[in-house]
Amino acid sequence: MLAVAAGRARADVADLLGVSRTQLGEWLRIFRNQGLDALCILHNKGDPGNLTAPQVNQLKDEIRTGRFRTSDQVRHWLGETFGVRYTSSGVKQLLKRIGASYHQVTGFLWKADPDKQHEFVAHYERQKAAARRPGAKRTRRYFVDACHPLWGLELVYACWLLVGQRFLAGMGSGRKRLNILGAYCPDDQEYLDLRLTRDNINGEQFVNLLRLLRATHPETERFILYLDRAKYYRKPVVRAWLRRHREFHLEPLPTYSPNLNLIERLWKFLRKKALSRWHPSFEAMQEAVSEVLDHLENYRTELATLLVEKFHIVEKQAIPVEYRGVA
Repeated sequence: MLAVAAGRARADVADLLGVSRTQLGEWLRIFRNQGLDALCILHNKGDPGNLTAPQVNQLKDEIRTGRFRTSDQVRHWLGETFGVRYTSSGVKQLLKRIGASYHQVTGFLWKADPDKQHEFVAHYERQKAAARRPGAKRTRRYFVDACHPLWGLELVYACWLLVGQRFLAGMGSGRKRLNILGAYCPDDQEYLDLRLTRDNINGEQFVNLLRLLRATHPETERFILYLDRAKYYRKPVVRAWLRRHREFHLEPLPTYSPNLNLIERLWKFLRKKALSRWHPSFEAMQEAVSEVLDHLENYRTELATLLVEKFHIVEKQAIPVEYRGVA
């Protein structure tokens, strides 16, 4: 009321409050005709709409199945199922009113074993606690993984555009690839890596990463590395090196469990910051990657919430029936 009285345009006031101009006009009418007390006590139970309570519940059950990709599909389903007609805007208001929202599907690896993932997390927590006990060996723990940005093929992303607009993003052949083998320490947020433009990630390069860790922290008595089950971690050159350096311990993650590897979140962050835009050359892409990975301290606030040691595990009871027991 004060904003309108001060001369603010109704459209601006409505936008500020997050309501329609029609709703704002109704509030002004109530204020003019019934005063402030009536405005402060609105007995509005909401629009009951064209559906009965059982029909609303049935609609919610259908929404839970994930069958509707667009609001128009909901509109057509309502017409065919209940004979109730909605406009495109009306069905969107209905969906909002019953607590539905439009968002991305949450993907998960259905071959993962939740029990083994829980066992790993419990083991991980025990190791973390043991490393912090007084008198324990000086220990450093790292999550290790590889990332392979492709020049010209990493920049496809979603964005808002005008209706009918087409936004072109050039794509390359994908033949130029940057291979990154990284290690992230959750205890002090240290990040180290090898970046290769000609060689692939293999057993020899993994040994080079181990040498880098050892040279960076010569005082460390025990290195624990959490990693997936890539074949190059089990190559003879790796096994031979580990036999000579007993301070290194490899802890394989359960199969199909990238959700348990913290560094996977860093790769996702890297793609968002460095690879969701066009780079005119392979070298420019490398510079963009380096600008992120070599200056992670500039993103400390964002990474503080992203790289927390909390692991989301899809429980057995939450797995859709059609995926259960599939080999």
